[in-house]
Amino acid sequence: MSETPRINQPLWYGLRWVLAPPTALALGLRREGTEHIPAEGPTLVVSNHISHFDPPLLGLALRSRQTYYFAKAELFRVAPVGRFFRATGAFPVRRGEADRGAFRAARDVLARGECLLWFPEGTRHRDGLLRDAFPGAGSLALGEGVQVIPAAIWGSQRGVFRARVAFGPRIAMTDLEGESRSERAAAAAERMMDHIEPLLVGLGGAPRDRT
Repeated sequence: MSETPRINQPLWYGLRWVLAPPTALALGLRREGTEHIPAEGPTLVVSNHISHFDPPLLGLALRSRQTYYFAKAELFRVAPVGRFFRATGAFPVRRGEADRGAFRAARDVLARGECLLWFPEGTRHRDGLLRDAFPGAGSLALGEGVQVIPAAIWGSQRGVFRARVAFGPRIAMTDLEGESRSERAAAAAERMMDHIEPLLVGLGGAPRDRT
């Protein structure tokens, strides 16, 4: 069962002000659309996923917000490594199964008014091709007051250098139709991918194959 994570404030601010700017410069990280990131309030940033490097690179791009994110449970088995990840906003998720504890932790993060990074495809795809979303991300988007911001990352599948990140305008979710919450969640997940796709194409990625 995953506990709701808490960022270590001194560590986070130290990383943000001391390490983040030179790191982003050294990596050649390019950001666009950062004006779309809300300064406060529950925020769900949804992105494609093509590399292990995506969470830290998106975290650099989102440096105006403290951001929580998932990491595979195996990374937390070594105590010092696990403590560092937790202190920087990560919480473990068990791959290949429905990890209800991790999902509850994600909902708690949003309920606190924090920012959460989520990959709707569920796992990374190193070929760079965009897949359909799992409905779990759509369910998170239905939370009260949650602001959903689409993002895309490109270049990280080739390494950490010269990756590009783009953010888009907030995705409207209040008009979703469906008789049940699960239907609305599925519609929300599909809408997320519809907004991620043009951002990805704009960075040099391919559109979804709908055949």
